[in-house]
Amino acid sequence: MSSWHPRRAALLAVLGMMVGGGGCAYYNGVYNARQAMRRGDALRVVGRDDSASVLFARAAEAAESVLRRRNAAAWRAEALLLAGRGHALSGDCTAGRARLDEYLNAIGAPIDRARAQFALALCESALQQFAPAEKRLASLDTSGAVSGDTELQRDVRRLRVRVALSAGDVALAERLLASLGRADAPWERIWAAVASSDWARAESLLLSRAEQGDVRIALDNALEAAGRAGEAAMVDRVVRAYDVSSAPRSERARLALFAGDAYLQRGDSVTARAMYSRLVERLSSDTVYVRDAQARIAQLDFAVIDSSAQIRALLMTSRPVARGNAAFDRLESSAALYLLLLETNDPSGASMYLAGEVARDSLRRDVLAYDAWRTLSRRWPDAPLAARALYAASVIAPDSAPSL
Repeated sequence: MSSWHPRRAALLAVLGMMVGGGGCAYYNGVYNARQAMRRGDALRVVGRDDSASVLFARAAEAAESVLRRRNAAAWRAEALLLAGRGHALSGDCTAGRARLDEYLNAIGAPIDRARAQFALALCESALQQFAPAEKRLASLDTSGAVSGDTELQRDVRRLRVRVALSAGDVALAERLLASLGRADAPWERIWAAVASSDWARAESLLLSRAEQGDVRIALDNALEAAGRAGEAAMVDRVVRAYDVSSAPRSERARLALFAGDAYLQRGDSVTARAMYSRLVERLSSDTVYVRDAQARIAQLDFAVIDSSAQIRALLMTSRPVARGNAAFDRLESSAALYLLLLETNDPSGASMYLAGEVARDSLRRDVLAYDAWRTLSRRWPDAPLAARALYAASVIAPDSAPSL
């Protein structure tokens, strides 16, 4: 019998590893879901809803991996809550409601059940089911179910305000706004104006916040929504109001950069450049936002230069402020390489040919590439690369192919 003991021990060890491995897989899935959910909640508190949504979706995916496994009874309740909240908070209300309903039919801690109820109310609000959403939220708000979580308590009250405003119950919304406190109430009114595309009211409310120097992440969200709606003039007026406000200098610089980027994304490079220039002129060069603004000015100016002399002048003007910005550093390196190759006395034509390739591929300036290749063919017509340079130039400017 004793000869079998090692074999039995080995078999038991393998079985233990298999069982432990399965448990580890369940735990890892729940752990990953918890971590993603915790980070998503933290981002949501500060208004970073887009970034939070990615993490909530990740939490749902990790929790679903646990629910798909067999014999996961020990983890099922928590996985249902994590999956349901993750789906709901990332916008997948169909999957979220199914998981949350299943969770609420089981036993869970009161605060976790309150979180599940809030996630369901979010989905009902998103689906414009305002009556059931208000009923659910009112129960959470008045029963004391969320009293153990200050952030959840505030979230419930804010969502009640939004549901009331969306449903047209202004009286209820005003009562709830009064209970939110003087700091939160103006921003909830701004949210309501933005959500209903009442841009005149939104601008008025934002300008009043500018007078107070009150900057929050909700301001960025409101300006982004206004920009998407084509309210560029409103964005400009609000940013200008903050520019002369008592808001911290770094926040004023950030907003100016934000507005410039918004114009640039809409293809208005002239107004974008004006915003960046105003930022550089008004604020000290010791902020990262001023550096980034100067780098954007350099990129915009570089898009229209057509000579090496202009390259040198642009770099000389921008380098003291913009250096350190990743995009500017790449531009400067490519420009320096272009100038070095262009000015190398290389009768083989290789250096000048490479200068053209740098201009075309790295600097994105076909006119500089054309000039480099055309100069090569004129200066060293018998060089081995002269014919190839002429061909490359003809590709850039097909109309000149016959003469080349």
